[in-house]
Formats: sequence, C-alpha cells, structure tokens
Amino acid sequence: MEQIARDPRADFLAVYNRSIGRNGKAALLYWLENDTDFFTAPASSKNHLAQPGGLAVHSLNVWRRLREIAVRDMTDRNEPGVRQLSEADEETVAVLGLLHDVCKVGVYHQETKRRRNPETKQWEDCLGYTFRDPFPLGHGEKSLFLITRHMALTEEEALAIRWHMGAYDDAVKGGSRSMTEAMNLTPWVWRLQEADMCAAWIDERSAAE
Repeated sequence: MEQIARDPRADFLAVYNRSIGRNGKAALLYWLENDTDFFTAPASSKNHLAQPGGLAVHSLNVWRRLREIAVRDMTDRNEPGVRQLSEADEETVAVLGLLHDVCKVGVYHQETKRRRNPETKQWEDCLGYTFRDPFPLGHGEKSLFLITRHMALTEEEALAIRWHMGAYDDAVKGGSRSMTEAMNLTPWVWRLQEADMCAAWIDERSAAE
C-alpha cells in the first residue's frame, strides 16, 4: 500500500471527480478549495500527520483502506477472483474516505511553541499546531453539517460519518448506545471506523518512522 500520496491534492481531486457523481459535488469541492484550508491543514495537532497537507493525505489513506475493506467484505468466499465494487459502492467509499474529516478545516492554528530537544536536552522554540474550534458542533456531527450544506448523503453514509470516531466519540464515552444501533443498520459504520484506525495507526505511523 502506498503510504503517502505523491501529490495529495491532485490524487484527492482525481478520486473525487472520478468516483463521486451526485448533485452538489462541484459546490462542495469549490468550498473546500476556496473557502477552507482543507489541502494545507494537518490531520491532527500532534499525533498522526501533524504537518501541512496532512489532512488530505489522511483522507486518501482512509479512502484506500476503506476500499480494500469493502472489497474484502463483499467478496464471496465461494467464488474465485476479487469482487468488483459497484458504481454506487465506489461512490460511497469515496464520499466516506475523502470527506469524513472535513470537520477539521479551520481548527488547527500554527503557533510557536516550546519543546525540549531530545538530543541536546535544551528547551527551544518550534512551530506547532494548537486546536481551536470556532464551531464546536461535535466531530462526526460537524462533518455531516458541513457536507450536507452542499451535497446530500445517503442514510448509510450519514451514519458512518457521524460515528466514525468509534470508541473515541464523546457520546459513546458518555454511555450512548446509538453507535451500536447504527452498526446494526449498516456495515459502513464499522468499515469506516476500521479504515480510519488502519490509516492513523498503521499507514501514518509507519510512514513517520
């Protein structure tokens, strides 16, 4: 599996334009490109891909992982060969993989921070990211809101994006059972969770080592 896209913006646009065909895709892409920092933002403040452009790379990594998971999950063990995803499934994979984290636009702010150099043991200035969310709607909830301002989602896609944080979701940590109910309704919920975890904890961790 390719760990880091050679040109994240170009690769994102290629997958987006090839796989997504529904009304509103152009308006959503225009907003991402012109009114947000989606293609320059990091994926996190200090964990996976905390670097300029990290969010686009992470989105591509999740798309790749999700496509592999969907093919694996839908392949009939009793039939030889690899399952070919339908056009509708390819679109859902692209929507979920590429757009699940649009809630992260405009929340990571680059600032000068202090850190202790592990080699010299001296404190020094360095550039880092601070998380400040001007619209604290929730993680999956915010992605849903931002996407559907421009483009409609299927019910299965909406459930998957809403609950893609899995056990890290605030509602789940508070005792909500709604995620379990969502998983019972559609496998795309746990597929996206698996893809997100694989991207963050395998692809992006090994790429940084």
